[in-house]
Amino acid sequence: MKHIRKKTLLGTAVVAGAALLGTCMWALQSALGISQYDIALPQGMEGLDGYRIVQIADLHSANLEKELEQALEQLQPNLIVMTGDLVNREDRDFTQALSTAALAVRYAPTYFVRGNHEVDNPDYARLRRGLEEAGVTILEDEGVVLDYHGTALNLVGVKDVNAYPGSRWEATVAMGQTAKELFVDGAYHVLLSHRPSLLETYGACGADLVFSGHAHGGQVRLPVLGAVFAPDQGFWPQVTAGVHTAGQAQVVVSRGLGNGTPFPRLWNGPELVAVTLRSAESFPENG
Repeated sequence: MKHIRKKTLLGTAVVAGAALLGTCMWALQSALGISQYDIALPQGMEGLDGYRIVQIADLHSANLEKELEQALEQLQPNLIVMTGDLVNREDRDFTQALSTAALAVRYAPTYFVRGNHEVDNPDYARLRRGLEEAGVTILEDEGVVLDYHGTALNLVGVKDVNAYPGSRWEATVAMGQTAKELFVDGAYHVLLSHRPSLLETYGACGADLVFSGHAHGGQVRLPVLGAVFAPDQGFWPQVTAGVHTAGQAQVVVSRGLGNGTPFPRLWNGPELVAVTLRSAESFPENG
């Protein structure tokens, strides 16, 4: 009986160990996931039906080029937006970020706004030059108007709030006012802004669609419970991934691709976001 009991205990330990190992491997998953969203267009903007925007967020110098190339080949975007933190604040080697930018430009016009890590990186001017040489358009409190089938898409990019003078409140007000002044009449308004927590500001500035990142999906996403912590939001944050509504704006939040902290991402693999704009007639709910 003792011999049988020892075998039983050994078998239980092996199974438990395998289960623990499997859980750890699942938690540390590194395969790129693609999240696709259909966003309904307002009346008068039907010409943008089918327009696809891919968001690259929070790369933090990670090497995901092979996976990104496969995803971009599959998605065939009309526009690629980079919403900050391509690099870490301490990085001086920008090879991976610039290589990823060059890859993006091969597939669609690509636009970039700074995140807090670029604001804090003392060598950002060199990164900026490299991005521009790769063909990326940088928006620093600037806007462009893009035409698609005769309908105007007004793309505006604002600096991270850390790049504005004054208190956080003053910087947030200034950022929102800047975006509002850059939007033009008669166009679909798309805003690139690094931080997802400023929902009230996004809802008040006149944006129809906002792309942000920064929260890393909460860094750790516990099964059932969800995100654990995010900068600016603290523990159990509410705005770390997915699509959120703020006024007339739909705010798309990417979990991002890389990791700018020493703590690993758990149950929270890298994410590429693709948004397809849909007219009322072609929206899936009406299909």
